[in-house]
Amino acid sequence: MAFFKSKEDDQPKVAQHMSIDQVQMMILDAVTQQFGDSRAVLPDFSVVSGWATADFIAFRSFDVQVRVGMTPEDDRDINRLKVLVAIGPRFVALTDLLATDVRDKYQWTCTEANLAADMSLLEQYLSWRLTPEQRAKFEN
Repeated sequence: MAFFKSKEDDQPKVAQHMSIDQVQMMILDAVTQQFGDSRAVLPDFSVVSGWATADFIAFRSFDVQVRVGMTPEDDRDINRLKVLVAIGPRFVALTDLLATDVRDKYQWTCTEANLAADMSLLEQYLSWRLTPEQRAKFEN
Protein backbone atom coordinates (compact mmCIF):
# COMPACT_ATOMS: atom_id res chain seq x y z
CA MET A 1 0.00 0.00 0.00
CA ALA A 2 1.50 3.32 -1.02
CA PHE A 3 0.96 6.27 1.26
CA PHE A 4 2.93 8.77 -0.76
CA LYS A 5 2.18 10.02 -4.22
CA SER A 6 5.01 10.61 -6.63
CA LYS A 7 5.76 14.19 -7.62
CA GLU A 8 4.55 13.37 -11.12
CA ASP A 9 1.04 12.67 -9.78
CA ASP A 10 0.88 16.20 -8.35
CA GLN A 11 1.81 17.86 -11.62
CA PRO A 12 -1.21 19.07 -13.63
CA LYS A 13 -1.46 17.75 -17.15
CA VAL A 14 -0.36 20.49 -19.52
CA ALA A 15 -1.81 20.62 -23.00
CA GLN A 16 0.82 20.24 -25.67
CA HIS A 17 1.10 23.29 -27.88
CA MET A 18 0.75 22.69 -31.59
CA SER A 19 2.68 24.74 -34.10
CA ILE A 20 0.98 27.28 -36.34
CA ASP A 21 1.97 25.16 -39.36
CA GLN A 22 0.32 22.07 -37.85
CA VAL A 23 -2.90 23.91 -37.13
CA GLN A 24 -3.03 25.56 -40.56
CA MET A 25 -2.47 22.26 -42.37
CA MET A 26 -5.10 20.51 -40.26
CA ILE A 27 -7.68 23.22 -40.96
CA LEU A 28 -6.82 23.37 -44.66
CA ASP A 29 -7.12 19.58 -44.96
CA ALA A 30 -10.41 19.48 -43.05
CA VAL A 31 -12.00 22.28 -45.13
CA THR A 32 -10.78 20.79 -48.41
CA GLN A 33 -11.90 17.25 -47.56
CA GLN A 34 -15.35 18.34 -46.37
CA PHE A 35 -16.22 21.06 -48.85
CA GLY A 36 -13.83 20.65 -51.78
CA ASP A 37 -12.53 23.52 -53.87
CA SER A 38 -15.83 24.08 -55.63
CA ARG A 39 -17.82 24.81 -52.47
CA ALA A 40 -15.31 26.76 -50.36
CA VAL A 41 -12.82 29.54 -50.84
CA LEU A 42 -9.68 28.31 -49.12
CA PRO A 43 -8.92 29.92 -45.74
CA ASP A 44 -7.00 33.09 -44.98
CA PHE A 45 -4.92 32.51 -41.86
CA SER A 46 -4.01 34.89 -39.04
CA VAL A 47 -3.01 34.76 -35.39
CA VAL A 48 -4.77 37.10 -32.97
CA SER A 49 -4.48 37.07 -29.17
CA GLY A 50 -3.02 33.57 -29.09
CA TRP A 51 -5.67 32.06 -31.39
CA ALA A 52 -4.85 30.70 -34.84
CA THR A 53 -7.74 31.79 -37.05
CA ALA A 54 -8.83 30.62 -40.48
CA ASP A 55 -11.52 32.55 -42.37
CA PHE A 56 -13.21 31.10 -45.42
CA ILE A 57 -16.38 31.38 -47.48
CA ALA A 58 -18.54 28.27 -47.90
CA PHE A 59 -21.15 27.83 -50.63
CA ARG A 60 -20.26 31.32 -51.92
CA SER A 61 -22.51 32.74 -49.20
CA PHE A 62 -21.40 31.95 -45.67
CA ASP A 63 -18.47 33.49 -43.85
CA VAL A 64 -16.94 30.93 -41.50
CA GLN A 65 -14.18 31.26 -38.95
CA VAL A 66 -12.26 28.37 -37.37
CA ARG A 67 -10.20 29.24 -34.30
CA VAL A 68 -7.68 27.10 -32.47
CA GLY A 69 -6.17 28.22 -29.17
CA MET A 70 -2.41 28.21 -29.62
CA THR A 71 -1.21 30.31 -26.69
CA PRO A 72 -4.38 31.90 -25.30
CA GLU A 73 -4.36 33.67 -21.94
CA ASP A 74 -6.53 31.00 -20.34
CA ASP A 75 -4.75 27.61 -20.24
CA ARG A 76 -8.02 25.70 -20.66
CA ASP A 77 -8.28 27.18 -24.16
CA ILE A 78 -5.01 25.66 -25.41
CA ASN A 79 -5.85 23.48 -28.46
CA ARG A 80 -9.51 24.49 -28.06
CA LEU A 81 -11.44 24.35 -31.30
CA LYS A 82 -14.10 26.96 -32.09
CA VAL A 83 -16.13 27.07 -35.30
CA LEU A 84 -17.99 30.34 -35.86
CA VAL A 85 -20.48 31.39 -38.54
CA ALA A 86 -21.25 34.98 -39.52
CA ILE A 87 -24.86 35.80 -38.75
CA GLY A 88 -25.52 39.40 -39.69
CA PRO A 89 -22.70 41.60 -38.41
CA ARG A 90 -21.25 39.13 -35.88
CA PHE A 91 -19.79 35.65 -35.60
CA VAL A 92 -21.86 33.10 -33.66
CA ALA A 93 -20.54 29.79 -32.32
CA LEU A 94 -21.68 26.83 -34.42
CA THR A 95 -22.74 25.05 -31.22
CA ASP A 96 -25.30 27.80 -30.60
CA LEU A 97 -26.74 27.31 -34.09
CA LEU A 98 -27.04 23.52 -34.11
CA ALA A 99 -30.21 21.69 -33.19
CA THR A 100 -30.17 20.44 -29.60
CA ASP A 101 -29.99 16.75 -30.55
CA VAL A 102 -26.95 17.41 -32.80
CA ARG A 103 -25.08 19.75 -30.47
CA ASP A 104 -23.49 16.91 -28.45
CA LYS A 105 -21.61 15.75 -31.54
CA TYR A 106 -19.57 18.97 -31.63
CA GLN A 107 -15.93 18.45 -30.64
CA TRP A 108 -13.99 21.04 -28.63
CA THR A 109 -10.37 19.80 -28.85
CA CYS A 110 -8.34 20.37 -32.00
CA THR A 111 -7.42 17.05 -33.58
CA GLU A 112 -7.75 15.90 -37.19
CA ALA A 113 -10.72 13.69 -36.32
CA ASN A 114 -12.46 16.45 -34.33
CA LEU A 115 -11.92 19.01 -37.09
CA ALA A 116 -13.43 16.59 -39.60
CA ALA A 117 -16.42 15.96 -37.31
CA ASP A 118 -17.02 19.68 -36.80
CA MET A 119 -16.68 20.43 -40.53
CA SER A 120 -19.33 17.79 -41.19
CA LEU A 121 -21.67 19.47 -38.68
CA LEU A 122 -20.87 22.83 -40.26
CA GLU A 123 -21.79 21.53 -43.72
CA GLN A 124 -25.05 20.10 -42.40
CA TYR A 125 -25.95 23.44 -40.86
CA LEU A 126 -24.96 25.51 -43.91
CA SER A 127 -26.75 23.13 -46.30
CA TRP A 128 -29.89 23.59 -44.24
CA ARG A 129 -29.56 27.38 -44.79
CA LEU A 130 -29.17 27.16 -48.58
CA THR A 131 -32.04 28.36 -50.71
CA PRO A 132 -33.58 25.79 -53.08
CA GLU A 133 -31.81 27.50 -56.01
CA GLN A 134 -28.44 27.39 -54.24
CA ARG A 135 -28.95 23.76 -53.25
CA ALA A 136 -29.63 22.81 -56.87
CA LYS A 137 -26.36 24.46 -57.98
CA PHE A 138 -24.20 22.80 -55.35
CA GLU A 139 -25.74 19.33 -55.51
CA ASN A 140 -24.88 18.96 -59.19
